[in-house]
Order: sequence, then C-alpha cells, then structure tokens
Amino acid sequence: MSMHTEARPGRERSNFRILVPLSFLTSVTLLLGGCATDLSGSAVPPSAYANATSSRQYSYAPELRESHREATVLDTVLVNAIAQIGKPYVWGGESRSEGFDCSGLIQYVLSQAGVEVPRTAAAQAAALPAVPMSRIQKGDLLFFNTLGRPYSHVGIYIGGDQFVSALNRRAGITVQSLRNPYWSSRLDGVRRPMPPELLAMTARDSHVLNR
Repeated sequence: MSMHTEARPGRERSNFRILVPLSFLTSVTLLLGGCATDLSGSAVPPSAYANATSSRQYSYAPELRESHREATVLDTVLVNAIAQIGKPYVWGGESRSEGFDCSGLIQYVLSQAGVEVPRTAAAQAAALPAVPMSRIQKGDLLFFNTLGRPYSHVGIYIGGDQFVSALNRRAGITVQSLRNPYWSSRLDGVRRPMPPELLAMTARDSHVLNR
C-alpha cells in the first residue's frame, strides 16, 4: 500500500538531508559486509526498477498457469526466510546456527523448499527464471547491484515492498524496503525459485512460446 502526503516547503529539504546519509550508510555497510559473489559489470540505472529482465535464454512466462507446487515452494521460502530474521551475518556463512551471508541465506532457505541453487548470488540469478516486477510474489528473489557489479546482493521478497536479506555484521539478517532509494536504484531483477521439475517445464514451455 502506498501512502501520499502533501509536500511542504522546508519538509522536502529536511527529508533530503535525512535520505542522503541513510543511503550512504547503507552503501558503506554493504561494502564492509559484502556477499559471497564473483561478478563483474556496471550499475543498473533507476529506470530499470520496473522492468528488470533476465539475460537468460528463457524466463518465466506469464501465460503459463502457476501450479500448486510452485505456490507451495513460494510459501515455504517465505516462511523460512522470515524465520531467519534477527540471526547473525557471517561472511561465507551458510548455517542457521552460526549465521549466513546473503547468498548463503538464499541457498539454505531454498533448500528447505526443495530448490537447489549454486552458492554465489550471481550463479543463483543465472540458475533461476526471471519474473517481471509486475508479477512479483512473496518468496521471489530480488537481486541488487551493491558493489558496482550486477547481482552482488540478494534478498527474499516478503510483500509490502519489503525483503529479507543478510545485510552485514551490524544489522544481521534484517528487513529492508524497496522504497529506500538505495535499493530501488540498484535492483537488477527478480527471480522465481523453482524445483528442478518445474524449472525444466518452464524452460520447455518458454522455448515453445518463443519459437
């Protein structure tokens, strides 16, 4: 739900002074925290927020009927992601008892839903089909360019323009908002977690639809 408030002179100047330091601090803490990634590339402009797409040979097809199995996977991902909130950030971490880094959290949470993905954020983005921002669902993955390289951070969408991610050692696993300009301007795209049988079906049907 979006909220609209009347802009007032003076208040805009005050908000601007607040937003810039917050974005700067978010950037610094992510650089200090980081994620287990192996990437290269450049930043994605803010205009890409609404139409983030995949470079894969196939992507999620809106024409395909979403199965009960797919909905179950998304629900399981969502529940397990929320259960990790408040746990510590650990560089290279992939254990619910010791902590996670951003891609370690994704690998663990998806494995609980029967979805196996690679260890790094970039490889995870490449392994799953893209979803338009207009069709995002709770449980989908959000990828960001936080280090001047695409897919260098990843989180799990939980609804209300919010997502869970392993942010840094200070914040741990926490909830962030896509309404924060830092995140909205760095969004690389959305991916849908799918078990192998649905992933194979999506690839096949997408190939047929795009022939």
